[in-house]
Parts: sequence; C-alpha cells; structure tokens
Amino acid sequence: MRFNFFYGLKPMKHRAEDFSRKGYECNLLLQNKSGQPVAVSRNKELCIWKVECNFSCVYFSTFEEALAYCKGRFFDADGKAV
Repeated sequence: MRFNFFYGLKPMKHRAEDFSRKGYECNLLLQNKSGQPVAVSRNKELCIWKVECNFSCVYFSTFEEALAYCKGRFFDADGKAV
C-alpha cells in the first residue's frame, strides 16, 4: 500500500479501486484506529481473500472469515466499528 501525507489540506477520500492490483480486486475498504486504509481483497483466479493493513497481510478462504477478523479491529469510512 502507498501512503500519502497531507499538510494543511483535507485528504481526498480513498476508493476501493485504488487498492486493486496484482490479481487482487479490492472489495471493501476500511480504516484502522489511526485512519490508515485497510483493504479487503479477493484473488481473481483463486477463491482467496486478503486483509492488508500497514505492511502485513492475512489470508482467508471466505469473505465471512475475513469480515470476522476485521470485526472489532477496524472501522468503516465513517469511523463506525465493523
């Protein structure tokens, strides 16, 4: 993931399409407690789901497992807990 730093201006909203790459399609975009983006992506060829936060990735076999991992850890775009 690439992080952008903004000084004095409001940052632009991230879109899920911005985090789709290398065979993975980002389906859900969340944020962590410090406001950095968290991407929940699906592999286009295999049925593998990936949760990316900072420099770490966690892989799951279903979307429900990925959401269960995100529950209580991350927030949606409005700042509400998942």
